[in-house]
Amino acid sequence: MRSKAILGIAVIAALVAAVPVWAHHSFSSEYDSSKRLTLKGKMVAFEWVNPHSWIHVEVTNPDGTKTIWKGETPPVNVLYRNGWTKPMVEDMVKKGEIVTLTGQAAKDGSNHVFANGVTRADGKTVLGLSGAPPED
Repeated sequence: MRSKAILGIAVIAALVAAVPVWAHHSFSSEYDSSKRLTLKGKMVAFEWVNPHSWIHVEVTNPDGTKTIWKGETPPVNVLYRNGWTKPMVEDMVKKGEIVTLTGQAAKDGSNHVFANGVTRADGKTVLGLSGAPPED
């Protein structure tokens, strides 16, 4: 009887652990690798969250209106491996600072990109990942 309970708990734990895998998406399902964008604007926010962090940049359009673009970064563990930490990001890129965000456009035409790079107005690269899209 005890082994059945342990087996039941193990099965439930495995199912719960698998939920994030079901939710993960491939790069090519959401982004168009042939549509690279370069956006210059004001840093609005940086969300340090799993599974992907987000950079929010306010871009002024040619007609003077403003659009918030979201840049999806690689997973947090990839950011860590590239030397990023949350305090470092908050120190290096301040709200209101002008930045250039590069990445691949979303296939659905929404205002978001997969972020490959973030460069400050002084030319310092803050996020400099490969220009190639991630593996699916």
